[in-house]
Amino acid sequence: MSSIFHKFRETSLGSCLGGMRTFWKEYCVNYRKKFGYCHPTATVTRPLVVKGPQNVFLYEDTKITNAVIMTPVKKFIMKKHSSAVEGLKVITGNHERRVGRFFRTIGLDEKAAGLEGDVIVEEDCWIGVNVTLLMGVTVRRGSTVAAGAVVSKSTPPYSINGGIPCKFIKFYWTIDQILEHEAQLYPEEERYTREQLQEIFAKYQNKK
Repeated sequence: MSSIFHKFRETSLGSCLGGMRTFWKEYCVNYRKKFGYCHPTATVTRPLVVKGPQNVFLYEDTKITNAVIMTPVKKFIMKKHSSAVEGLKVITGNHERRVGRFFRTIGLDEKAAGLEGDVIVEEDCWIGVNVTLLMGVTVRRGSTVAAGAVVSKSTPPYSINGGIPCKFIKFYWTIDQILEHEAQLYPEEERYTREQLQEIFAKYQNKK
């Protein structure tokens, strides 16, 4: 039966029907209604391929376009005033290698712990073209991820990051500038403290 199906897919009719199915998935599905949450001010632009739309959460003034979002188990969360341009890929899981099994036969419900993790983009982040966000990462507030980056580790706030694998490049501002910026935009209980920023700066600047 499987061989018959594959032969059919190779015919002109099979290719045509496959193309129609892809078109329908990318252009006709109203993902906004299927998402776990999609704020009315969020912009969602096709083409879009989503596996597990119930695990996608888009908050105020966010934007995704021409994205592939694979969230069958864990969540993709984009917080307010953040944006990703064309080519975003979000992968919240990883495959498992196990002795005596082909990896494609290991189902989601069988996977070992630690192979799935939420992907979070915090407030005021800019994600460049063709960026890939891998399982478990957080792009922290005010960060930029450069075009083509593959993010496998979380970023510090108010930073520029890029490369494969993605690495911290520099902070946008001084600690005093970040404190001034946040005082104008965030309630006091949501702001970074000077002590928190000093600890973050020391951690990342010592790596350079």
